[in-house]
Amino acid sequence: MLQGTALQIVKAMQDLANFGPQDSVSKYIAWVVDNTLRFEGLELKIEGETDEEQATSLVNEMIRTDLARLLE
Repeated sequence: MLQGTALQIVKAMQDLANFGPQDSVSKYIAWVVDNTLRFEGLELKIEGETDEEQATSLVNEMIRTDLARLLE
């Protein structure tokens, strides 16, 4: 289970990922969104300009779509 702020959670996910961009949080979030649609058929709607805003949006979308539960 990952804990912390949304940005800390997304950075931890990024650190644990074997694939995907490692150079920026925003590129990683875009990669997660693309792959979630491709493999799970779930559309995650990310909002925000900053890494923190986008990370918060991603975590909220993962909760909304029950994707966070799938990762347990």
